[in-house]
Amino acid sequence: MLNTDVLSQLTKLKQDIQSSKEYANGVVASTRGRFGFVKLDDGRDAFLPAEKMQFVIAGDKVRVNLITNAKDKLEAELEALLEPALDRFIGQYRIKGGAHFVAPSGAQANRWIFIPPKYRGQCKEHDFIVARMLKHPFKDGKPSASIVEKIGPQDQARIEHKYTRAKYELNRPIEKKAQAQASALEKLFAGEDTREQPFSDPKFGQRIDATDRMFVTIDAPTTKDMDDAVCIEQIKASDGESAKTRVLVAIADPANFIEQFSSLATHSLQSGQSVYLLGGAVPMLPIELAHHCFSLEENKVRPALLISIDFNEQGDILDSRFEHARIKSHHKLSYDDVARFLQSDDEDAIPSTCQALIRSLEQWSSLRHQYREKHHIVFQDQADYEHQLDDQGKIKVINLKPRNIAHQIVEEAMLATNLCAGKLLQEQNKGLFSVHGGFRSERLGEVKALLKEEEIQWEGELNDLENHVALLKSLENSEQQKHLVAPLRRMMQQSQLSHEGKPHLGMGFPAYATVTSPIRRYADLYNHWAISSIVSENSFKPLPENKTTKLTDALQNGRLADRELRQWLLTQHTKSLIGSEGKGIIRIVTQQGFGVRLNDSGIEGFVAYGKNKSKTFDAKRMTLIIDDTVYYLGKEVDIVIASVDNDKRRVAFKLKGDDATEDNGATNKKAADKRTAKKGTADKKAADKSAADKDSEKSGAVENSTDDKKAEDTSSDQS
Repeated sequence: MLNTDVLSQLTKLKQDIQSSKEYANGVVASTRGRFGFVKLDDGRDAFLPAEKMQFVIAGDKVRVNLITNAKDKLEAELEALLEPALDRFIGQYRIKGGAHFVAPSGAQANRWIFIPPKYRGQCKEHDFIVARMLKHPFKDGKPSASIVEKIGPQDQARIEHKYTRAKYELNRPIEKKAQAQASALEKLFAGEDTREQPFSDPKFGQRIDATDRMFVTIDAPTTKDMDDAVCIEQIKASDGESAKTRVLVAIADPANFIEQFSSLATHSLQSGQSVYLLGGAVPMLPIELAHHCFSLEENKVRPALLISIDFNEQGDILDSRFEHARIKSHHKLSYDDVARFLQSDDEDAIPSTCQALIRSLEQWSSLRHQYREKHHIVFQDQADYEHQLDDQGKIKVINLKPRNIAHQIVEEAMLATNLCAGKLLQEQNKGLFSVHGGFRSERLGEVKALLKEEEIQWEGELNDLENHVALLKSLENSEQQKHLVAPLRRMMQQSQLSHEGKPHLGMGFPAYATVTSPIRRYADLYNHWAISSIVSENSFKPLPENKTTKLTDALQNGRLADRELRQWLLTQHTKSLIGSEGKGIIRIVTQQGFGVRLNDSGIEGFVAYGKNKSKTFDAKRMTLIIDDTVYYLGKEVDIVIASVDNDKRRVAFKLKGDDATEDNGATNKKAADKRTAKKGTADKKAADKSAADKDSEKSGAVENSTDDKKAEDTSSDQS
């Protein structure tokens, strides 16, 4: 037996050895070969040999000991598994000899995971499946998994849609209590629809009767979950007050029928929002409630939250009032029909009884839009796209759907409503706000450097509301400087949910809280509960921070699902278009080339240039100079669809008449094979910055579409 002195010496020796090691944390990254890297938290890359790579899976968070290998390169020795990359995951069923495996989708695709016999189910080669890890390979290099769900064979009709719903767990079943609650509401509304004065009973709360007001809904013809209806009145001058325009917005009122912490409310929180996938929507609320009970259907009396907003002759908001009401939508109008009536003088497009109303709404929306252009931040309209699918769920036709005057009417009404809701909730310190903090903190230095180089003066803090709006308005109004607006927007933060009523710098609003889609979005439903506690003194409790985080995750989950399915189907569709030409707008610029969106279809691809091509990249201005030609954000270019990588769902473009551009997929593969630790670090930083810039730009695009459901109604192609 060792004595105390020897044990003490051994302990000290162990401590000395450990203290002499350089430890670090990072994420495992695979390559096309058997070796890999650990991307360290400090930005460096450490080589991971093939014999060590078998003990980890790409995406694992690990603790490593760093050494210098025989080639004088940084190498990682595995110390501990901190967080596994895979738990529940999607993959394809594979059979090799007598062994059965699952090949995970994504970054782990080259690591097949063994499925023991009793966990296999009735699956065939190449079937898409949902799997769950049984054993991680960290101890012995032998991972295993079980099958949770069979999605279907890869050639099954609509398999992309089914795959996406399974991957992002959008097939969440409704619990029995929530279903019972929904059934009771269906019965209640069915009974009220048979009454002479629906929802007039005091048990439905104090509600004004606004059924005689000429409310109309403006949506896509196929829309069934109609959240909002609009009306407009002219208030004559009286008692020393000037004449004013009153816009009335009626919003569906599920909040007064679904208690805040009920089973149905919990189900809505878990969903976060209705997800509008190509080929079918996943509603937040049960369909019967979303499409009928709460929907503001034509010629049906419905309970609503009524917001009355007064505007002066300049389009500024004078006052607003929130109250509960009984309303009736007198007409269900479509965007195209309203536009045809207003822009083509087609009097047969909409009923004669609402034509004067629509003309008044047009005049008001134009005035309000001009006011916002002068005092707030307005993004340029982006085209929408309608995707027609065949019976296999593949894209058959893409139709360009330009935004029209009807979209402007709805957009201005919804923005004004959410702006007034933000003011009310900010004053009462309640609700969930959409906030936007302006420029990202890590990009502020570049922003200031760019402004200084361009000899642009600015006042105070750039992320102060007044200063931020003043700067952007100044640039937008300058012919010499407005080209800087697009790259500056790339350096901005994404909007996010907050319990604090902070400004939304993306739109130039002091406070902004969405309330116009309570059937479709939990945040809006939550804000209705908050407003009901103010106007009707109903009970209300703030959402705990951990549930707010879960809501944010659910919203991001829905966006990722929509993006992945859309890109998958678009990539398949583009395969048949290789060699065709088109015009597009540059949407992103990097050191390697630039991304382009085609005008007529919305298809996005990348124009890549190899290392041998001389080029000059300006990261602050987001420009790339090639052969004396400057490529910048917003520039229109003529391209040819060069190739499609279905596995990575990427489309490569080349400039028309330019043979110097390379196949994007091939370029990326070569870069992956030849990556060194130094280059990997640079690639990671560039990729992170580009991804953040692209997300920032997308965030702005969402805000431009009212941060609302209307763009999703007219087209599934909401960026």
